[in-house]
Amino acid sequence: MGAAMGWTVHDVKRASVWEFFAALEGYVQAKSPKEGNKLSDEDKDELWDWMERLDAPSSMILSTQTYRLDGARLVPAGMVSFEA
Repeated sequence: MGAAMGWTVHDVKRASVWEFFAALEGYVQAKSPKEGNKLSDEDKDELWDWMERLDAPSSMILSTQTYRLDGARLVPAGMVSFEA
């Protein structure tokens, strides 16, 4: 989260817990939409309808690396794919 706020690892380590959470709260408030900027229910429905009309594939293949535990280390074991 520190990187998203523009903090380096050194900044995060140097900050007290209070300083970090005060900065985090300010960051969240600055990035959160104000009441007047939120989507209305009608806008949400319109956006959802638009997204459903997009030319998206009816299904897609997703894959990820799998690992096995070798002592205290994770070692790549292979790939697994599935249709979503």
